[in-house]
Amino acid sequence: MTEEQAPRKGFWEQAREARHNSDGWIKYFITMATISSVTACGTCLMVIALLIPFIAVIVGIAKFNECPVNSMIPVYLIAVGIIGVISSSLGLWRQCAGDNVKTLRCIACLQIPLTLFWFGFFIAGNIWVYGALKKVETDEEKRMLRPAGKEPVPNPNYCNAWVFWLAFFMITMVYVMVVLMCCLLCALGAIVARSKDEERGPIMTENENPNYTEGGESPTGH
Repeated sequence: MTEEQAPRKGFWEQAREARHNSDGWIKYFITMATISSVTACGTCLMVIALLIPFIAVIVGIAKFNECPVNSMIPVYLIAVGIIGVISSSLGLWRQCAGDNVKTLRCIACLQIPLTLFWFGFFIAGNIWVYGALKKVETDEEKRMLRPAGKEPVPNPNYCNAWVFWLAFFMITMVYVMVVLMCCLLCALGAIVARSKDEERGPIMTENENPNYTEGGESPTGH
């Protein structure tokens, strides 16, 4: 069987090789994240990840002027949504590219600046969203303040519920996913390491002889 005809290795076999070839946990985490992203489950997650940023872009544009508590929150939704759509599309493109080295390099070159932009907006989003968490009012009835005997005025602490809570959800889920991924990879590493030890079995040196006692006599005394 030629190299081109060789079947693709299974997930667990790739996981064992990654654990064996990785000289540290950080390298192992990165390798396993790459392996997981090209599996069928990874493809489904990419499709879902493509929908959420798309919704974020729509909500951010449609409700752009409905968050006076911090007008940058809709900007965050639009920016991160566009980055997410492009990034997920590149991930699906990588799935279809297979082992085409030139295509994979092109995708990697595009993902690096996208990741940097995303990280910058993610840090800013934490400040904008969590900074407004204690004072924000998302109830539609509180959109306008109605002082006694005066005309209603816009509530400076109001933000559309879709805008604020979608931004809050997208930021918080990043932390949740990081924790879950770390726990999953630690558990997977422990399973792979245990499986590797079981396959290796007990090691016995040439000088060891289980048929004799410490004094040199056999267990039967002969």
